[in-house]
Amino acid sequence: MARFNNLLRNVKLVYKRSSNITKIVVLCAIIICTVALIILGGAIRDAQARTDALRVQASRLEQENNRLSSLIDSLGTVAGIEQIAREELGLVDPDSVIIDPSK
Repeated sequence: MARFNNLLRNVKLVYKRSSNITKIVVLCAIIICTVALIILGGAIRDAQARTDALRVQASRLEQENNRLSSLIDSLGTVAGIEQIAREELGLVDPDSVIIDPSK
């Protein structure tokens, strides 16, 4: 270890100023990286907005799916069949009395 310390004492550091070309290259690299970060930040924000919109759409579709599943389940019942007969086909129960106020 002592030998290593002796070697370090004999080392003389010389600082050399960098050339103008090196400075320009480093400055260009910094500018390019900054522009890339700004562009990527915008892309990330756009992707986040699309993701949020798709989550809202998925939630709506899930609610609609649940509603349709309930409707399908009710179609197999007597009440469901009677409802379709009344609403879509205009049929009535034979035991019903219809009163038409327009006549």
